[in-house]
Amino acid sequence: MRLTRALTALAVSATLALTAAALAGCGPDTGPRVVLKTAHSSAGTVVVDAAGRAVYLYSGDQQNAKSTSCDAACRASWPPVTTISTQPKGDGVDAAVGEIPAPDGGYQVTLDGWPLYYFDGDTTAGMIKGQGIGNVWWLLAPDGQKITAIGR
Repeated sequence: MRLTRALTALAVSATLALTAAALAGCGPDTGPRVVLKTAHSSAGTVVVDAAGRAVYLYSGDQQNAKSTSCDAACRASWPPVTTISTQPKGDGVDAAVGEIPAPDGGYQVTLDGWPLYYFDGDTTAGMIKGQGIGNVWWLLAPDGQKITAIGR
């Protein structure tokens, strides 16, 4: 009888410890809020990430969709712009900034309902080498509209 009570107490303690550990990550959203801003480029004023790296929309995606259509092979060259914040913001950006579930975890940042991506050929802030590639990858203006001027 004592052994049964001791095992039950141990099981309850273990369950409580596991529950507390699982809930520890469920606190307030502490992710960075400002994830987008604007910068001047040869293609005009464009939306960039907080570090100044250009972000792009993929015209193969559906605006306001709950997921991206950029598959794993696509993401190898066009990684998604991600955040851990469920309330991302933009500084100087007029269009709505939001998020959708990212394919590899976390959240993918959206602008005016368009999932955002980086181009792996843009290795530093200020580069816009991905602009117009395949006639499907476009920089965005602060109002969320795609920019079709090449500007490179």
